[in-house]
Amino acid sequence: MATKVKLRKKPIKGNRQSLYLDFYPAIVNAKGQLTRREFLGYYVIDNPKTPVDKQHNKETLQIAEQIRQMKENQINKPEIYSGEELEN
Repeated sequence: MATKVKLRKKPIKGNRQSLYLDFYPAIVNAKGQLTRREFLGYYVIDNPKTPVDKQHNKETLQIAEQIRQMKENQINKPEIYSGEELEN
């Protein structure tokens, strides 16, 4: 069964949301433990009012979506990545 990877948001203080990946079924992380989540370290602003905030959210979501797609391919098709690409 293929692992599904979804991009999700978690509200945090400061009128922001933290972006993370949600895996189903759970995957084994670098420490050898099962995990369902991987936080990306990217944040979007709740209810952006200025064009700068809106542009920030748009660009951040695009980056996060690219990371999601790469991670999904990495998990479901590990043979297509070289050793150097897997380290990123």
